[in-house]
This record gives sequence, C-alpha cells and structure tokens, in this order.
Amino acid sequence: MNVARTRIGPGDADVFLLLKSGLEERVEAVLRGEAPREFFYSFFGLLENGIDTRIMNTSEPYTGAAAKAIHVGERIVSRISGISIRRQYLAGLRPQWARAKVLVSFMDHFSLTMGNYFCGHRDRPFTIGFFHGFGDIPRHVSPLGRCILNRYVRRALDGLDVIGFFGPADRAEAVRRWSLPEAKTALVRFGVDESFWTPATEKGGGDDRDFKVLSIGSDPNRDYDTLVSARLPYPVTIITRLPVKRTSDAANVEVTEGSFWKSQLTDAVLRDLYRNAGAVVVPLHDVFQPSGYSVTLQAMACGRPVVLSRNKGLWTPEYLKDGENCLLIPPGDPAALRAAVESLRDDGALAARIGMAGRKTVEDHFTIEDMNRSMVPLVERGLAARAGARH
Repeated sequence: MNVARTRIGPGDADVFLLLKSGLEERVEAVLRGEAPREFFYSFFGLLENGIDTRIMNTSEPYTGAAAKAIHVGERIVSRISGISIRRQYLAGLRPQWARAKVLVSFMDHFSLTMGNYFCGHRDRPFTIGFFHGFGDIPRHVSPLGRCILNRYVRRALDGLDVIGFFGPADRAEAVRRWSLPEAKTALVRFGVDESFWTPATEKGGGDDRDFKVLSIGSDPNRDYDTLVSARLPYPVTIITRLPVKRTSDAANVEVTEGSFWKSQLTDAVLRDLYRNAGAVVVPLHDVFQPSGYSVTLQAMACGRPVVLSRNKGLWTPEYLKDGENCLLIPPGDPAALRAAVESLRDDGALAARIGMAGRKTVEDHFTIEDMNRSMVPLVERGLAARAGARH
C-alpha cells in the first residue's frame, strides 16, 4: 500500500480515478491507520490487484490565462443553470488521458461533464461515470437548467461506456427516465473500512445516564428539519455544512459545521462520537438518491444502533432490516423518529442487539473488500475493452 502515496496527483497511469480534493493529505493518515479507506473507493484494491491506477483531483485550479477565462464562463453557466460543468479540466488533462485506458468519475456532475466531453471522440479512454443521485438531478437544476437538461444528459450518456450507481432504485429510475439499456449500467456496493470503524473496547455512552443522539451529513437530501421537529429530550449533535433551522425550544440541539471533506474533526474523533452515541439518526428526504449510506455503515460498524429514513433510495433493502440491524422510519415523520429513538433509550437490550447485528451486517456485506469485488471487475472490463479496441 505504500506505493499509494506516489499515485495521487498528475502523472501517467492506465486508470484514472477522478475524485474530489482532500485525498492527498488523507492518504498518509490511511497508511498510518488513522483514517478510513472508503472514500478512496477501490483505489487501494486496484493497486493490490496490480492495476496501474492514479487518483486525480478534479478540483485543481486551472492554469493559464485562457483556461482561467474559460473557467469563468463555466462557473457562470453552472450558476445560472444549476449544472456544474468542468470541461476545461479534461481539456487540460489531455496529455495524460490520451495515454490512459480507463477514466472513472465518482461525482454526478463531473460524470455528466466527462460524458459530454467524450461524446463523439473516436480515440478515447473507456469511460465509467458513477452517480449518487441520478434520478434526482432534475430536482436540483434551475428553470434554465431544466430547459437544456434533456439534451445535455442524453449526450453525456452517449459519451459514457458504463453508467454506475450505488443504489438499485436510483438505477431503475435512471433506466426508466432516460430509456437506458440496463446492460450499459452497473450497480456497485459501497463498503466502509471495518478495520477503522470499530466498536469501543469498553462500553461507552448511550446508557441510562448519558444518552446522546448523533446525526451527520451534508448532502442536500438530509432532513434535519424533521430531526429538530421531533423535539428529542436528549442532547442532539448535528454535524453538517447545511443550514439547520432550530426552534426556540431546541436548546439541546448543537450544530457543528463539518463534513468528510472539510471539518475540524479528525476521523478518530468522529469514531469516538459514533461510539458514544446512544443512537445515530440519519434523517432523509424521500428521494431516489441512496443517501446516508456512508454514515449509516460507519455507525453500524462501530456497533451503534441507527435510525434511518426508509426513503425511495434505500440502497440495499435486502440487508437493512427494521428491528433487526437498524430502525427504519417513514421519511418526514417527526413522531416516528422520536418513537424510534425513545425505544432505543428505553430498551438497552434492544439497542445493544441492533448495534451488534449492525456490526455483523457490515462485516458480512459492506466491507472495503465487498466494494472491491464489484468495482475491480468493472475496471478490468474497461481495460479489456480498450485493449481490444487498440488491436
């Protein structure tokens, strides 16, 4: 794994994983065992399988007057339409992707950018674009964006060789809405670093004397209004970059700004917060996006009971079982949320049983190796296709 520190940033490779910024600093912490591996996706697994892989930061600033001027135009269009566009990044990366075999994007809007950029290119890498909430994209664009969305998305889909999803409902909605051939899509199972997210060796919080509720996440489909409206009579900590409306009687609700990418909290501190929570609540709007899976699985891996909204995008309904390894509640229902949390507060045996079952579920189905088993063959498929095209 030590080779990983040399494989982040510009350089040649057969496979480029296109990701957000922040991983350059985190890779050293991962190698020291001080940070989890999941948001590198299968980077380490690809390297361990002998696949020449490099991570590229798609947030890198443009260089040169012409590129910077183009970037200003991209930002104006993005602000007006609500569709993030970053074509110039790929144009600047041409000397590297021209020698690459596979490009993999893990951000919805950059996957669309990549598909649009490569649509019509004859000699190009095999392109895999992942989406976290494809079925909900129309909800987040402006009226102008909706006017151009249909043509923009269809062109992007033509420029992608594989369209990847993390939840079956999101995949099904995309297939229905855009008449996608299902064979062109792929479903990948997200997994967390179960060797980092572990239960406390000694019993922590969540007992009768110190029951605390924790909620984390910054994607727009978090529903913190419902959590606040539940009026839980316990300390509630919300860690998010989203605005949270607190009523005058919500003095017990503490909001801390933070996210995986930008936070004053270290991963070790976050792990302690999970371990000491009586309940981890993941309140979601009723959307197709498989939202909340990372927080849910991290908390389950730490052996804590999770209260999760059963929305349309529930990513693995076959493994998330209400009353067994989590508590599932209707989205947007403060009374149901309060009742679920109170059941954990009032029944320590139930909370312990669900926490233990959650940890077992992660070990059996949602580890980094589980993610590798679905991601690595997909990249190998791209390498094989590209090799065939060049012979």
